[in-house]
Order: sequence, then C-alpha cells, then structure tokens
Amino acid sequence: MRRDAMSRPLAHPAATRPQHAPRRRPGQARGFTLIEALVTLVILSIGVLALTVLQMQTLLDNRTASMRNIATVMAYNLADQIRSNETATKAGTYNLPTGQTTPACYTAAGCPTDAMARSSFQDWVDDLADALPAGSGTVCVDSTPDDGSGPAAAACDNQPGAPYVIKIWWREGKNATQRFVTALVP
Repeated sequence: MRRDAMSRPLAHPAATRPQHAPRRRPGQARGFTLIEALVTLVILSIGVLALTVLQMQTLLDNRTASMRNIATVMAYNLADQIRSNETATKAGTYNLPTGQTTPACYTAAGCPTDAMARSSFQDWVDDLADALPAGSGTVCVDSTPDDGSGPAAAACDNQPGAPYVIKIWWREGKNATQRFVTALVP
C-alpha cells in the first residue's frame, strides 16, 4: 500500500519553526512603535541641546580666561616698569600717575625719571586699551585693593605703608565689567 503525500499527517506548526525564534501572536507588530521613536527623538534632541549649551559656556569661559591672562601680563609689565624706576617710585610719581608722553624719553639723551614714569605709564594705558575691550587701568597706593569701579573711581586710600596696587578693568559681554588687581612692594 502506498501512501499519498496528501494522506501523511501534517507536522505541527511549532515543530517546523526554529527554536530560537520568538513566538508571535497573530496581529502583534514587530519593531518600534511611533511613540517610542518620538520619545527617543525628544531625548536625543535634549541631549544635543545640552551639549550645545555646554560648548557655548566653554567658549565664554575660554574668552574670560584669555582676557584675564592678558590683564595679568599687562599688570606684571607695569610692575616691572615701577621696579626699574626706583627714583620715580620713591618720589610718588607712580601713585595715581597722569600719563604724558615725553618724546625725549625715547631718544639717546633720555629724560628725567618722573617724565620716564609718566611716559611708560601712558604707553601702558595705550597698550591696555588695545589689548582688552574697553581696557583701562591705574596704579596707586592702596590698603584695600579689591575695590574701585574704574580709573576715575579707583578708590585708592594712599595709606602709609600700603603696597602699590595695579588695577585693570575691561568689558566682557554687553555690560559685564571685569577687574584684575595685583599688589606689589617695589
């Protein structure tokens, strides 16, 4: 007796499926739903926005550090000039000096020490204005160095025995004024 292929018993559907494949119910969708995709997109967008804000803050902080570095170099430059002109320092020429360029100071003949102090201070003020946005500064004898709002209002108290203080201001951003202060004993 011969059996037809039609008369053979059919194999159970679960027996023909590979064992590692998950079972699916009829009508069950596979993959992400639209809501899951949108939630993922929102989370990724918030992450990218946070990274953008972080990058902007880093750029601002780098700019602030760069300007503070320039102010530091400029302050030490003036401090060296004050230390190198001991006669003018003892005479008080560097205490709230008035800048005045004296052409003779740039010749071989030279100029008096007070004129040299005023010329070097004027050069320093000009360099400061070029190096920093709205850069300005002063030097004075001050026992409370961390005050003042600008060269016109430096708040120097001229207390005997107080150190010389170099104060530098510049504008950062639209209205943010920054200040760098350093003291020295010549």
